[in-house]
Amino acid sequence: MSPIPSQQVKLLLRFSAVCLALCGSQLNATAAEVLTAPSRILPASGTTWCYSIGSPQPSTMTLKGVSAGIASYAIDGPGAITRIEEQTDTYTSVNATRHGQRKLLVFPLAKHRKWSDEFTEDLTSHLGGDAEWQFSYHAISQSHVIGTEKRHVGAGTFDTFVIERKIAWTKSNPHSSSKLLQPQKCDDADCTVTGYSKEVYWYAPSVGRAVLRAYSQSGDSDFIWNRSPDELLSNASSLVTELVGYGRAASCEDLHPPLHARVPSAPWYGFPLLMNDTWEFLMQRNIAPE
Repeated sequence: MSPIPSQQVKLLLRFSAVCLALCGSQLNATAAEVLTAPSRILPASGTTWCYSIGSPQPSTMTLKGVSAGIASYAIDGPGAITRIEEQTDTYTSVNATRHGQRKLLVFPLAKHRKWSDEFTEDLTSHLGGDAEWQFSYHAISQSHVIGTEKRHVGAGTFDTFVIERKIAWTKSNPHSSSKLLQPQKCDDADCTVTGYSKEVYWYAPSVGRAVLRAYSQSGDSDFIWNRSPDELLSNASSLVTELVGYGRAASCEDLHPPLHARVPSAPWYGFPLLMNDTWEFLMQRNIAPE
């Protein structure tokens, strides 16, 4: 199968820096100690998390402060925006256009806990330069804490909760004022696409964030939702984001190599393989912030 387009790699780089809502696998893993997380506790302001998707330069998130349940982070990395805000109790980026709730985490975390969420929001995607476009995103998600695990990553070894998240989504109403995207057209009158995603987070309460995340999407729910954490982590169509440094900002200057991080080397199953000039193609290939 063909590799993903270079502009999609740029999207993945941007996405990894902004939406590392990173939140078992048996690969390099053993059973975690008895693990509890009655609430989410963030470390001191100034703490930095260094994340990699396999590129030479990691993306960094530095906690600037927490106020009224909202954490602010400064972001530095390939193609990344400079600042994001996150709801501390749900591990979810703030979006003023969101209707409904997006909940990546629900506390207290415990094995077998399940929850669901549904929301609609407007999103902006960047293709480089002034190629910026917007679309509406609707998602229905089911999350499940499938267990706990001692997970080895570039930044060290952490006791984690393993959380599976299955998402059914639609994307619609694409538009842009960018000259580069003026030739884009809709293949169908409703200009809407439907897809399915699955992600697994290895969330470490000791650092207040996930240390590993595997994500893939497909046009076929059975194909993607039935994958185990091991299969998702090793699959060629998965985006895998990994913590490779933690603590002081300087910790990102001398990093251990990632053990798992990488961008997809194969296309997502169930979507067109060849790039075309339709909005549907861009929406299918875009990773929404799940």
